[in-house]
Amino acid sequence: MFCEDAGLIEPGLFRDYVASVDGVHLRGALIELFGWLDTDDEARKQEYPSELLARFPYMNGGLFRERIQIPQLNEQVHYEILVSGCQEFDWSGVDPTVFGSIFEGALSHDTRRSGGMHYTSPENIHKVIDPLFLDGLKEELDEILAKQNPSARTRALRAYHDKLGRLTFLDPACGSGNFLTETYVCLRRLENTVLMELQRGGQSEISFEEAEEESPVKVTLANFHGIEVNDFACCVARTALWIAEKQADINTAKVVKRVYDELPLKEYGTIIHGNSLRVDWAEAVPAADLDYIVGNPPFIGYSNLNDAQKRDRADIFGKSGGVLDYVACWYRKAADFTRGSHTRCAFVSTNSICQGQQVEPLWRPLFEDGVSIDFAHKTFVWNSEASDKANVHVVVVGFSRQDNVSPLIFDALGGRKANHINGYLADAPNVFVAKSSRPVCNVPGMSRGGGAGDWGFLTLDEEEASQLQRDYPEMRKYIRPFSMGAEFIKGVRRYCLWFAGVSGVELSKLPSRIKDRFEEVRSRRAASPRAGTRKRAEKPWEFDELKVPQEGAYLAVPQVSSGRRRYVPVGYITDGTIPGNKLFFVEGAEIYDFGIIASQFHNAWMRQVAGRLKSDYQYSNTIVYNNFIWPEPSDKVREEVEQRARAVLDVREAQQGATLAEMYSPDNEAFFPDLMRAHRELDAAVEAAYGVDFNGDEEKIVAHLFKLYAEKTGA
Repeated sequence: MFCEDAGLIEPGLFRDYVASVDGVHLRGALIELFGWLDTDDEARKQEYPSELLARFPYMNGGLFRERIQIPQLNEQVHYEILVSGCQEFDWSGVDPTVFGSIFEGALSHDTRRSGGMHYTSPENIHKVIDPLFLDGLKEELDEILAKQNPSARTRALRAYHDKLGRLTFLDPACGSGNFLTETYVCLRRLENTVLMELQRGGQSEISFEEAEEESPVKVTLANFHGIEVNDFACCVARTALWIAEKQADINTAKVVKRVYDELPLKEYGTIIHGNSLRVDWAEAVPAADLDYIVGNPPFIGYSNLNDAQKRDRADIFGKSGGVLDYVACWYRKAADFTRGSHTRCAFVSTNSICQGQQVEPLWRPLFEDGVSIDFAHKTFVWNSEASDKANVHVVVVGFSRQDNVSPLIFDALGGRKANHINGYLADAPNVFVAKSSRPVCNVPGMSRGGGAGDWGFLTLDEEEASQLQRDYPEMRKYIRPFSMGAEFIKGVRRYCLWFAGVSGVELSKLPSRIKDRFEEVRSRRAASPRAGTRKRAEKPWEFDELKVPQEGAYLAVPQVSSGRRRYVPVGYITDGTIPGNKLFFVEGAEIYDFGIIASQFHNAWMRQVAGRLKSDYQYSNTIVYNNFIWPEPSDKVREEVEQRARAVLDVREAQQGATLAEMYSPDNEAFFPDLMRAHRELDAAVEAAYGVDFNGDEEKIVAHLFKLYAEKTGA
């Protein structure tokens, strides 16, 4: 249908061919047509096609070589091809990248998830290719076109044209070819501008009669290489590239007034079917000939890898790769492949490779091997054209072994220059924050609450707790407030049955309804594959993990919090609430400690080094809290921090029962101006405690904290 609408075959030929049969015979007609399109002119002399069939030209390119299975078709399919396909839609101007969306939509959710297959919109492709090379090429062309000397301008245009024709690209996880296709289209547009300017200067006048001479087109598909594990995706990629080539040829013909041999197709053989992590990339293109590596390798988190993917990762990283997402394999392999070459790389990736525990095992060896980050897009939501969208949060990281690149960091506000980009995508030195079992500064320790391991039999919602106390008043002393991080933020009342340290005599007198709950916990723990859980079946009335503050009050920090919040909601708990395993607690925390943890300084540090759950902050005591460098203020400055911290708590208290979720929602900040003002004053006091005045500039805050961390730990 594309060939028909683009004028590559007779207008209406395919439509007439389909119309010549009914739905019952359509399958056989298509099989015959596909075979004929793969029959060259010499072999056709031995055939006896119908009059309609004979008018179809030889396609070549291997497009119809594979004999695929075609299901039995019917009148509905016949109608859709004729009416929706041939008559109601003009395929000549179709965006070739749409085939990636069609392919993604054709896959089941499970297939996409297991393969990490998420295909790329042009908008997201340009987040990669623009800063990697396209912006530079456009600026270079603009400078050439601004030259006033005609001969110098022409020489520069010809040199630039030659450069475009030499540029070579590899997508080592190319999927349906969207990166390669969009890149090819963009380079052909630049080339058309060059040809137009040369022709305008009388340098490239080409007439229809000169069609047999060498083509002026230098940007060819021969320089666009891909590796893809899914064979159908390979076919889609080749087809999309051919369509992009034919569309570009049509546009170029309008510029240079030249007729192209439109068919048969050229077979470039640049898309290789295979597992990119096991294929030698030199089979696609030698590193010495390669300018750019681009793509979006599979989005699969480290905990979701199947056995084959784990073997792939182990072959590349060994034991050190156990916490790395699958995409990290492409970074390591690209770095190894480009050693000693000028190649620059950029990948769309799961954002966790630049957060938390994954940073050190991935980026330390890369940096030590001479790799540097040239540009980065901080976390954004991945968009695709599929109806079954994946809720994936990603980053873009451009990297190379070049030392003449000016680093750029992009976020929702745009791009800005950086002095250096580290593994956390911060403008800061290459410091790696490893897990620490205790704070590096002399501050109170932070612990994680205990896991119930109860399948809901030891924990209660508010209604269950009230009903239990009404039915059994004697149970009141065994029911304690309980909170995970989400309940703490949202102000949800939750409870638990708390029998830690209760004697066997007391337990034996409990109502049978309670003992039934114990039995459910016991049987489920006993069936666990984990030895530790099976051992806890001996005391099914207790939480699986007994981690509880010894004192009555403590400072609470939720493990997971919305990534849209300016401040992670932290606060004091004074009613004896048992913290669950999604809530961290600091015993003995003073008002000063609250002030530091609630400040922008601590939140900025958390935003850089914490892991993420999608886009949500994933706070950690071992990564975030224990590695945070506290200030060493004078008594006077410390008192100022305490005063400002108390003001934050006072403003909260005055909000007449508003929850932390309501007060700290970014959508509600305008409705709590007093609280935001109190936080700004606290932030200024904490800056003063560090002896700096950054006026809230988070990049400077982060760089300063990384510097202090390096000094403190010798990193």
